[in-house]
Amino acid sequence: MSEPMRRALLILGVLAVLVGIGVADGGGGSASVGPSTPGGTSSVSSIGVPPIGAESSAWFCPGGTTAGGDAQATMILTDPTHRPVTATVTTVSTTAASTSAVPTSVAVPVPANGQIAVTPVPGPPGGWQASSVVFNGGGIGVTQVVSGPLGSSAAPCVSTTARHWYFADASTAPGDTLTLSLFNPSDTIAVVDVSFVVSTGVVAPPAYQGIDVPAHTVVVENVGDHVQNNPDLATAVVALSGEVVAAELEAAGPAGSGGPSVVLGTTASSTAWSFAQNTDVTNGGTLFHVFNPSDRPARVTVRIGLGQGEAEPLVMDVASDSVATLDTGGLARIPIDTPFAVTFVSAGGVGIVVDRHVSSPAGSPAPEAGDTAGVAGGAARWLLPAASPPFTGVSALAVVNLNREPVTVGLSMLSPAGLAPVPGFGHQRIGPGRPLIVSPSPGVPVGTVPMELVASAPVAVEVDAVPVGSPGVVVSPALPLR
Repeated sequence: MSEPMRRALLILGVLAVLVGIGVADGGGGSASVGPSTPGGTSSVSSIGVPPIGAESSAWFCPGGTTAGGDAQATMILTDPTHRPVTATVTTVSTTAASTSAVPTSVAVPVPANGQIAVTPVPGPPGGWQASSVVFNGGGIGVTQVVSGPLGSSAAPCVSTTARHWYFADASTAPGDTLTLSLFNPSDTIAVVDVSFVVSTGVVAPPAYQGIDVPAHTVVVENVGDHVQNNPDLATAVVALSGEVVAAELEAAGPAGSGGPSVVLGTTASSTAWSFAQNTDVTNGGTLFHVFNPSDRPARVTVRIGLGQGEAEPLVMDVASDSVATLDTGGLARIPIDTPFAVTFVSAGGVGIVVDRHVSSPAGSPAPEAGDTAGVAGGAARWLLPAASPPFTGVSALAVVNLNREPVTVGLSMLSPAGLAPVPGFGHQRIGPGRPLIVSPSPGVPVGTVPMELVASAPVAVEVDAVPVGSPGVVVSPALPLR
C-alpha cells in the first residue's frame, strides 16, 4: 500500500482491524494483538556517536519536565576524545498550559576523556523542556536522566531529527499518565500526525492530526485526553512537513508501586532487536511488545541466550499493523531469577519495533516498573557513560553476541591520560547468541567511570542502573560509536 493511501486511511480511521498472532511454544506463553501504522528498516545509527572528524554534531533530548514536574531532566555529556570541547546547550520550555517559552542557551565546557552532568536552564514551573546540545566536531555522546516523585528513568538522546517515530508500548490505564513530546529544533515549522494502536485497532484522534510544531519549540500532548483506558498501545508519529524528535514519558502508578519511563522513539523499524540482560524475578514480570508497523505479516524468531545450557527459540507470527505481547515468565525454557539475553529477528525484511516492560515484586525499591526500547541491530564499539545521580551505580554490564561465530570483547576506562585497559579484564570470549554478564568490582569499575567497549564483531549492550526494584527497570544508556 502506498504511503499516501495509508495516511488517508489512518486519518479517516477506517483501517481494518487485523488479527491473528500465534506463539509457537511448547513451554507456555501469551500474546495479544492490535493493528497499527507503517515503517521501514534501521540500525542503531540514530543514537550513534557522530565520528570525531565531523565538522559539527548535535544531540536532541526531549521528554523532560521543569521543576515540580514528574521528570526533571539532567543531560550527561561524555567526551571520550583527547580534546576538551564546549557544548552549546539550548533549552525550550513550556508553561503548565503548554505554551512555549523563549529558548535559552548556555555554553558548557566538557573535559577531554571525561564526563559532566548538565541541568537545563530552569523554565516555568510545572512545564516541559527539550534541549539541543551542539558541538564543534564529533565524538561526544549525550544521554539524559529524568527524576520525579515516582523515581527516575534514563534514555539516550538522539543525534538526528526525522519524519517518522515509533513506540512499541505505553499505557493510559487508570493510574497511568502518558505524555508525548514533539520537539522541533529546526528553523522551519513541522506539521505532524499521530496515530495509536490499541486492542480494537488504529486510533487517529482528530486532535492529533495536523499538529503544528513551530520552529525551536516543544509541543506536548497528554495522550490520555483522547486515547483513554488502554493498558497497551503503540504510537506512530509522521511529520507531513519538516522533521521532529519524539519521546514519550509514562508515569505509572502511585509513588512506591510504579515508576516513570522516558522512552525515545525509533526513527524506523528494524529486522533485529536485542536485549542483552533480562531476568524473570520471582513475583515480578518481563513483557516484550512486538509492533509490526508494516503492511506485511512478520514471522519473528525469538532467540534466547543463556549463560549455561541451551534454550530453544520460539516463533511469533505477527500480523501486519499489529502489536503482540510475549510474557517470558510463562516460558519453561527460561530459568527463574537467572539472566538471559533475547533477540527478536524478523524474516523477509519485515521491520518491527520491540519494547520491554519490567515490573518488580511489591515492596521493592523505587522505581518498581519501567519501559525500555531494545537495541536495533548492533555495533562493534560502544561508549558506556558512568552512572549519574540519582543512580549510584550499575548492577551489571551485559553484552550479547549477535553473530554465528564467537566474538571477543575488550573494555577500557576513560582517564585524563586517555583510554586505559581495565585491569584483569583482558579480552573476554562470548559464544554465538550468548550473553556476557560483567558485575562491577574494584578491579572492573563498571558504572563508576566512563568506558569504551570494543568487540571483534557487532554486539548489543545493556547497562542496568541501581537502585531500582529489579534488573532492567532502568537501563543506563550505552551509545554506539560510529
